[in-house]
Amino acid sequence: MAIDRSCYPHKVDVGLWADNLFMVFLYRFNYDKKEYSGLIDFSSKRNWSKKDKISQAKSEMSSIKNKKKDSVQNEDIILDAFMIEYFSHLKQTKYVKIRRSHYERYIAPFCGKKKVVDIRQLHIRESIKFQEESGLAPRTVKQTLEVLAPAFKNAIANRLIAFNPLDGIKIKLPKTKKIVSSATQKLKEIHDAIYAVYGTDPFYLSLYLFALQGRRRGEILSLRWEDIVLEYNYYILRNTKNNEEQKIFLPQVIKEQLLQIPRVNGWVFASRISGEHLVDIRKATNKIKRYLNDESFGIHYLRNVMVSAMAEQGFDSIHLSGALGHNDPNTIKKYLTMNYLKSSEMASGVIDGIVGK
Repeated sequence: MAIDRSCYPHKVDVGLWADNLFMVFLYRFNYDKKEYSGLIDFSSKRNWSKKDKISQAKSEMSSIKNKKKDSVQNEDIILDAFMIEYFSHLKQTKYVKIRRSHYERYIAPFCGKKKVVDIRQLHIRESIKFQEESGLAPRTVKQTLEVLAPAFKNAIANRLIAFNPLDGIKIKLPKTKKIVSSATQKLKEIHDAIYAVYGTDPFYLSLYLFALQGRRRGEILSLRWEDIVLEYNYYILRNTKNNEEQKIFLPQVIKEQLLQIPRVNGWVFASRISGEHLVDIRKATNKIKRYLNDESFGIHYLRNVMVSAMAEQGFDSIHLSGALGHNDPNTIKKYLTMNYLKSSEMASGVIDGIVGK
C-alpha cells in the first residue's frame, strides 16, 4: 500500500518527516539511482518526549541508509550481473577462467536472469539435472557448486541475501582413487622407465621428473624461467589449484636437466612448434605408458604413487600434504593408498604382544 505523504507534514531533517503527533516518521532517500522510503513508528513509545523521538528517528534512518550502502549491490540485481562483478574481483587464473566458462555454459541459462534474492534450490537443481542428462562427468557437474558457493557467500557477506540456496545440495563423485600396490617399488619402476624413454632428452626428462615429484600437469607446463631460482635450488609455483603461490624445492637432478634446455619466450616447457607453453603431452606420456605396459600411468597417477611411497617410508601426513602442495592436510586422503596389509600386520603384532603369544 502506498504511503500518503500528506500525513507527514512536519519536516524534521533532510529526507525525514513526522506526523502531527510526532509518533510516526516518514523517511525517503535516494541511493544508487533508486528511491527508498518507509515509516518509523514510535506509537508504542508514548512516554518518550518529542525530542527523544526525533533523535531516535534520525538514528533509525541513518542505520537504514548504512545498511543499503553496505550492500555492494541492490536487491534487484540479477545473477548474471552479480557474477560479472564477482569474477572481476578475482585473480584471472586458469582455474577462475574455467569456472567462469562453466557458469556461462551451464548455470546462466537457468539462473542468470533471476534476481539473486529470488534464486532457490530448485533453480540450481534444474541446472545440475540438465548437466547430468547431457552426460557431463560428475567432476564437471560439481563445478556448479564450486562456482556458486563462494559467490553466494560473498552475497551473504554483503547483506544481499540472508541464506545460501546451495545448502543441502551435494554431488556425489565416483571413487576414482587408483590403488597403488608396493608404491616404493612402483616409483622405482616408473623412475627407470622415464630414464629409459627420455634419458637423452633433457626437455622431457625434466618434465616427467617434475611429475614424479608430485607436480600437477598444469603446474609444470605453466612454469616460466623467472620462476626457477637455480642458485638457491627452488622454484615458485604460481598456477596452483588453490591459487596460492608455493615455493618448492628443486632437486639437483632436475636442475642439471634444466641447464641444458634452451629458453624460448620465457616458458620452461615451450612448444617446439608454436613457441608457447606445451598444452598436449599425451603423445609423450603414452611412450612411457607403453614402456611400462601400465594403463594406469599418467601425470596425476604419479601423485598417488609418490605420496604412497612416502607413506611407506614412514613420513607424517603433514609432510605428504606439503609435498603435493595441499593447504589442507585432509586432502591427502584422496591420493594416499592406505597400506592395510602392513597396518593389520602391525596391529596383529601389538595384540600378540599384549596376550603374550
